[in-house]
Amino acid sequence: MSPVEQVLAQLGRQKWAVDTRDAAALKSLYTADSVQVIYQAGPDGRTEIARSRGRDEIIGAITAGWARTAATWYPGAMIHQIGSVVPEPTAGGRIRCRSYASFLALDADGVPVLKGYGSYDDIWTLDEGEWRLAYRETVMYGHQPSHG
Repeated sequence: MSPVEQVLAQLGRQKWAVDTRDAAALKSLYTADSVQVIYQAGPDGRTEIARSRGRDEIIGAITAGWARTAATWYPGAMIHQIGSVVPEPTAGGRIRCRSYASFLALDADGVPVLKGYGSYDDIWTLDEGEWRLAYRETVMYGHQPSHG
């Protein structure tokens, strides 16, 4: 596979790992010094709501969200649908990959609903032979992530 194809596969693996709550799979998808910034956006602009530095902190934030929703979660309870993916080579051999996501879930009655949508602006780098997330900026619209 080409580097761009590898990044697209890794992007899909990252979403599958989140949606299936596979923390072990997440470890190979981030560099040790990754940075992830999450914004909530609306008509008045965007506000930073979370910033994590390093693979362990990022995965810790993800799994903390899983813990808060464990009582109501089951496979398929929420999925990220990725689209409009634009990968582009950048300086230093990295790949920038922008994409949109819809957050789909089932409500208490089992009816599918759109929880919100967002965008990702990622920088992927070749690290120990694998393409991994070095930087992710997430902008969320509508969906309010659970916080501790």
